[in-house]
Amino acid sequence: MTTLSRIERVLRHDGIVAVLDMTAEQAQTGDCSWVGEDNWKPIVLEAVRLRQIAGEPSVRVLVGEHAVLVSGDDPHVVGVVFIKGHPVVKSVVRMVRQLLRAGTPKPASAPAPAPAAQAPAPVASAPLSVQSSS
Repeated sequence: MTTLSRIERVLRHDGIVAVLDMTAEQAQTGDCSWVGEDNWKPIVLEAVRLRQIAGEPSVRVLVGEHAVLVSGDDPHVVGVVFIKGHPVVKSVVRMVRQLLRAGTPKPASAPAPAPAAQAPAPVASAPLSVQSSS
């Protein structure tokens, strides 16, 4: 799934106004993945700078009836604008974490070890009873 389709899926939630997804490479070129109301873009970009200045992994900026949550690390940052007090607030942090996780390449998994050959289980034998005929 592309970055644009992931952030568009977040934007479809009621109460979400705009979503930003930006990698370090995009930050250097001044580009980013953006969906939503364009008038929020400069505010979200300033919140990204504020997060860098504060040295915090995430910041929340309150702007009137809205809030901007920016979270991430140096190689990848996600920002979401949402309506304060809306039920979607409960899900915003989870959505941001999922966007950040989806943007990080998954490490190549090592092949599963071959199952070890099992030695046959020892067979327990009952002692033989010797009967003598008399």
